[in-house]
Amino acid sequence: MGWSQQFCQFHVPLVLLLLGIFVSETSSTPLKKLSANGDQSLQSVAMPPGACIWHENAGHSRAPCDFEVLDAEFLDVLGKAPKLEFITNAPAREGGVYFPDKEEYYFSSPWNSNELPEKPVNLMKMSLVTGEVSFVMKTNMANGMTLDNSGKLVVCEQGLFEKRGFIQKIDLHSMASSIVADNWKGLSFNSPNDVVVKSDNSIWFTDPDYGQKEHFKGPSQIGKNQVYRVSVTGEVTAVADGFTKPNGLAFSPDEKLLYITDTGTSVGDGTVDLSKPHDINVFDVEGTTLSNRRVFASVAVLDGSLPSIGVPDGIKVDTQGRVYTANQDGIQVFSPKGKLLGLIRVQGAINMGFVGPRLDRMIVTNYSAIHSVQLNVQAAGLLYAEALHHHL
Repeated sequence: MGWSQQFCQFHVPLVLLLLGIFVSETSSTPLKKLSANGDQSLQSVAMPPGACIWHENAGHSRAPCDFEVLDAEFLDVLGKAPKLEFITNAPAREGGVYFPDKEEYYFSSPWNSNELPEKPVNLMKMSLVTGEVSFVMKTNMANGMTLDNSGKLVVCEQGLFEKRGFIQKIDLHSMASSIVADNWKGLSFNSPNDVVVKSDNSIWFTDPDYGQKEHFKGPSQIGKNQVYRVSVTGEVTAVADGFTKPNGLAFSPDEKLLYITDTGTSVGDGTVDLSKPHDINVFDVEGTTLSNRRVFASVAVLDGSLPSIGVPDGIKVDTQGRVYTANQDGIQVFSPKGKLLGLIRVQGAINMGFVGPRLDRMIVTNYSAIHSVQLNVQAAGLLYAEALHHHL
């Protein structure tokens, strides 16, 4: 999403769009009525450590659990021993890319960057072995990132003032870089935000106008916020428009669906607009085109402990087709049909990425810290990591 933090501080009415949320109990109490939609029941099931059943009226009457359970399927995600751990303090924001060659996690950060335009945003990395965070390189307002299928880092560079936004690739061994795309039909992008790579090595990215709203970019040349596809030959095609603020995106495991978040409620100028979208949209993927757009889920914070309605940002999927999105109250997890299953509570979550040989450990970034979550799932879409670990 955009770099403005001010919207998080605005006190706006909480609008819960979730239906039929049930009582939160301790792990010693059996689950009896768990589903958010009231269509499932569980008898005498103990919660794993750190988990509890959500109660719509709990509010501030209890300390939040690490894992809030709304549906039985969330217990499959958590497994018997889920573990949420603080790793380190760091202004870690967007990106969230696992580089298996060196067991590193890359992210974008305004590390030591209080001045513009000299030090806008830096590319950083964290060792997954030691937890040490270190500087990699300066950028032109880097935001979302991913790996392509050969292991190169693909970065959304939003651009800065007169400098165009662009998509670049970086070889993380040699640090050689190249620009993949910097315009659509000769027009400069708004501020490329997040990116994903398909199995055919095509690049798909979102381009909201956060750079314009946050005043580090000039007026939009395109005049609307679109989603683009870059072919392996470098051809740039607009594949979807009609968004307020297209943001995170992820393919389903079979690549027949593309999920795209719309963070329209976060205007980008420090204000919140509750009339704008806070949704996950889903499209059918037909070769190089998208069709049949519909709302997969509307996303809101689960209680009154946060001042805003919620903004779904980064998004990932697992091999079972479940969808994970970073929201202000943490990582919300949805079934393949769009039912909210549960919450991994990391306040202010912006993005996340799966790491490790089994791709079952999630790294979560917010504006101030990095957390780790051990889960009972396997991430989908990390094709380079999957191929490398399979080969090993």
